[in-house]
This record gives sequence, C-alpha cells and structure tokens, in this order.
Amino acid sequence: MDGNTLLEPLAQMSGTPTGLQYFISYINVLEGAKTKIKNLHWGAKNLPNADKRGAHLYLDDFLDIVAEFQDTVAESSSGILGEMSLNAISGVSLSCTTPGELINILLDKTTSFYDNLPSGTQYVGIKSETEVFIKDLTKYKYLFRLTE
Repeated sequence: MDGNTLLEPLAQMSGTPTGLQYFISYINVLEGAKTKIKNLHWGAKNLPNADKRGAHLYLDDFLDIVAEFQDTVAESSSGILGEMSLNAISGVSLSCTTPGELINILLDKTTSFYDNLPSGTQYVGIKSETEVFIKDLTKYKYLFRLTE
C-alpha cells in the first residue's frame, strides 16, 4: 500500500475521509465487552465455572485491562484523526455466557482490528498496544481455563 492509498480501506468502511469510524467501531466492541464483563462478574455464581470466586476476581482484573486499552485506542486515534462526537460510543452487545466465550470473541475482533490497521508510522503505537492487548487476552484465556 503506498502513502496515497493508506486510508482508503478505512474511508470505505467508515464512509468518512478520516477513518475515525474504523476506530470508533472497535471501541464500541470494547465498550460492549466491558458491560459483558460486569454482567459475568456480578452473576459469577451462575457461571458454569467450578471456581466461581476465581472467575469473579479475574473478571475484575480483566475489566481494568480492557478499559485501559480502550482508553489508549480512543485517545490515540483521536490524536491522529481528530476528536469523535459526544455520542460516538455505544457498546455493541456480545452474545456469550462465559468468560472463555468472551475472550474468544475479543480475540477474533481484536485480531481483525489489528490486521486492518493502517501501516503509517503514526499508527505504530496503536499497533504495539494492540499486540500487548492480544497477549493479555491469551493470558486471561489461560487464567479463566484454570477456573473451569
């Protein structure tokens, strides 16, 4: 991809020349994940996991990881592409009933997000942070398996 076509896929996806909608769409997935994490956390007694307390505690920790990453993506993309509107963020509903299912959904969505990030130098920080988040997702996949 040359410098002139760097944002074309983003513009096509978002319908805007800035490509900010690409990032907002993913941020909305993370917002939905935060809501799902709290639902699983508060309903931990009903989880199929054998170690319900462990799942409950891991979900609290995992929420912090997701929230911090979401903030990084939102602020970094806004720094590159401009500010989002005041009502841009609205969580996407995620259909899952276990922490493991949620992790798998997030791995799928995050891998797709990562694979389609622009390759310009200004995006390397977001790419790097996304790599760390993917690492965190695989770590929590293992930790939640310990509670099954």
